[in-house]
Amino acid sequence: MPQIQKRFPSQKPRKQKGRGRTYLIIGALILIIAISVGVYLFETGSTSNGDFTISVPLAITIRTSQPTVSTINVTAANGFRGTVKLTASAPANVTAKINPANVTGSGKATLTMTATYPGNYTVTVTGTSGSLTHSVTPIAATPKYATLITTNGTIEVELYRAQTPKTVENFVSLAQSGFYNNLVWHRIVKGFVIQTGDPNTRGGLNNSTWGGGIGPQYIPTEIDRSLHNDVGYLGMAYASDPPGASSQFYINLANNGALPPPNSLDGRYAVFGKVIVGMNVVLTIANTPVYPSQNQPINLVYLQSVTISDNP
Repeated sequence: MPQIQKRFPSQKPRKQKGRGRTYLIIGALILIIAISVGVYLFETGSTSNGDFTISVPLAITIRTSQPTVSTINVTAANGFRGTVKLTASAPANVTAKINPANVTGSGKATLTMTATYPGNYTVTVTGTSGSLTHSVTPIAATPKYATLITTNGTIEVELYRAQTPKTVENFVSLAQSGFYNNLVWHRIVKGFVIQTGDPNTRGGLNNSTWGGGIGPQYIPTEIDRSLHNDVGYLGMAYASDPPGASSQFYINLANNGALPPPNSLDGRYAVFGKVIVGMNVVLTIANTPVYPSQNQPINLVYLQSVTISDNP
């Protein structure tokens, strides 16, 4: 009878080696899948690794006649590399759009807003990445408009109530009460500013007291870093330092915010408006002859009245 064939000793190790290769392949696949899932979670911000912040101006002037564009800053922290989805919610009278809607890591987007009607509005910008959510709520408001009638012509001004609400409210209240009627432009410094709003100048009498008059109340100095003492911008003069401003205001004839410290007016006086029509009238007043030692006009120029409206 033929002998029973014996298994070669080498057959058993071959089977073990085959199983080992299978286990290696399976292990490699599991590792690849785990790495891929980890990268995906990290990129989408679904892990606890890192965070982000979003920022927009805290106060934004919007208009009914044209879109207003503001910058949204997305800033990554602690290694965050996820994609942030940006959305904006606004009242029915305001359109708010963000472009681009997604920012990866750190980056910028634009917030474009337009108001249907004049008013004050609250807008919320939200950034979401996985389980992370952050929101900011800027105040958006349309400007008030002031028409300044002077003996040299008419000046139209845009007032920024979003950035300087107390200052604009005070100015509007004084104007509507007739406080600014028939006041002298009592300080004229060519190449610097023209200034009015002192009740002591009403009627043009007793110029020794000019510059010292105040309105019925003091208001805080509202400094908004986005507004500068540039040509044509309005600022509030100090009635007393402290407590702050009252009724006197000036119009810049030069970029006085760009002056080197300590001469720069930025950060010291509240900028609250801008001349939009009639800068030629401002310059005419600025060219009025003055007494050099006092910067008071020889030939008086009056602010005859100030009227307020919601539209230019």
